Parts: sequence; structure tokens; C-alpha cells
Amino acid sequence: INTSQHSYPMEVWDQIPDKDIILKLSVLIPIVLFGILGNVSLLEIIFSNRSLRTPTHMLIANLALIDLVTLLICPPMFILHDIHQSYVLGPIGCKLEGFVEGGLLITSILALCVVSYDRLAAIVLSRKARFKMSSVIVASIGCWILGFVAALPLAIYRNFKERDWSNFHETFCSEDKHVMPLYWDYIIILLVWLPLSVMMVTYSTILCKLDRYERKAMNREHPMVVRYKSRVAKTLFIVLITFIIVRIPFTVMILIYYKDVDDNNSFAVRVNLLNVTLLFILLNLQISESFIMLWWFAKVAFIFLYSAMNPIIY
Repeated sequence: INTSQHSYPMEVWDQIPDKDIILKLSVLIPIVLFGILGNVSLLEIIFSNRSLRTPTHMLIANLALIDLVTLLICPPMFILHDIHQSYVLGPIGCKLEGFVEGGLLITSILALCVVSYDRLAAIVLSRKARFKMSSVIVASIGCWILGFVAALPLAIYRNFKERDWSNFHETFCSEDKHVMPLYWDYIIILLVWLPLSVMMVTYSTILCKLDRYERKAMNREHPMVVRYKSRVAKTLFIVLITFIIVRIPFTVMILIYYKDVDDNNSFAVRVNLLNVTLLFILLNLQISESFIMLWWFAKVAFIFLYSAMNPIIY
């Protein structure tokens, strides 16, 4: 179809109204500034005190570094993408935006799983199972490498496209609809179900161990030790609840985006069984464009908020 002979089928607007830009910036800027300050402070505290350079604290420092990079790089790209009708980041931005954001997000999740294991090892397992400094370095580097390798399809299967209409020059970043729906099934597992399962198993095991501590260890350990371990368990469950809350918008947004894609892949069918409740709701609701845009913003804002809150949680 020669689109240059037709008018753009939707309302043409260069960018969203100024009041909407101000509203979104008023939400994001405090989150980003608070997160940058918190993560920089956490890194400064850890690296300026030799006594804090333990394997556990270095894992937390790695998570803080990931969150800091996320808050420095991702918000500007998101705002430029969000406020304009056309895609303004160009061909390079189309390739790098999803790759960088996805890579940092996956790296953060992998680092979070490593921290969860470290908590388990510190409270439940023997001393031999705990991380040494050399294994911390390997695990941290491995999180970064695996995270960005897993995000490669976001660079390979996204392409910048242009389309001329009689009244509008459209630019957009298009995903391969044959490959990416299956890829996002994997990503939902990697970003939501895998870490959620790891944390559920880890924290449940910790609670069981603490229950035995409370019954047996009072005779041979100072009560402060038991109370400290109980506080650690409560903190871990705060992490779990926070993780669930911030990942709900992300999962629902992916389901909305791909709910109309006809994917007969058997693996995708099995994966979607995990999302059957959400899918049932989404497929039976009339979802307005304004709702989708609001949920899109909430999805990203919650992820930035999670990066900003990690220094407090840990």
C-alpha cells in the first residue's frame, strides 16, 4: 500500500501535552534522584570502609551498581520514547534502547537471585557453601554477561522503520512478530517466575531454619543473634512483596501487547498456562488506549522505583 496517498489513520500529535510531560517528570525525577543518591551512597559506604568489603556486601554493591546504571541511562531514553508520537531515537536507538534496558533488567534479576542464595547460605547452609571473594567476582561478572547475552534478541529483532503518509512522516521501532512473542515468554519466566520461585524457596527455607533456631538455639546462642536472624527474614519478605508488586505491571503489559499474536509454539502454550488468570482477565476486558498508556508508564515507573528502593531494602 502506498501510504503517501492516504492520511495517517490516527490523530496526529508531535508530543503529549506539556501538562502530561510535567506530571510524568514530577513522578520520575524524584524517583531517579532518590535512587541515584541512595545507590551512590551505598557504594561509597561499602568501598570506603575496608571492614564492609565482605563477599555479602560486594554482592549488594554489584546490585547497587546495576541499579545506578539503570537510573542513569534508562529514564532519559524512556521519556524521549514516551512523550513523542513517532520514535525519535533513530536506528541506533532502536537497536540499543531495548538491548540496554533489557540487559540491565535481566542482570539485576540475576544479581538478585545471587543475593538471595547468599542470604540462604549465611543463615541456613554451612560455612563451606558461602561465597568467597573470588566466587563473588565470578558471579557478578557472570550476571552482567548472561544478562546482556539474554537481551541480544532485543537488538537483533528490532528494526527502525519509516513510513510516509500524506500528512505525517511516521517513524517507529518494530519487533519481529514471529520471534519476539516467544522470546517474551522466555523473558517473563526469567524476569518474573524464576526469581519469584528462587525467593519463595529461599525465604521459606530460611523461615523453617529460623523456627528451629528459636526452639533450639536460645540455649546456646545469645538471644540477640536469634532476633537479628528474625529481622533478616522479615527484610527478605519485604523484598519479596516489593518484587511482586513492581513486576505485576510489567507482566500485564507484555500480555496486553502480545495477546492478539497467534503463536502455536508448544512451549509458548505451556508458558502461557502460568499466566492463565491474567490472560483470561485481559482477553475479556475492553482495554482502552489511555489505560494501556497509563499502564505502560506505571510498568516503567515501578521498575525505576524498585531500583531506587534497593539501597533501603538491603
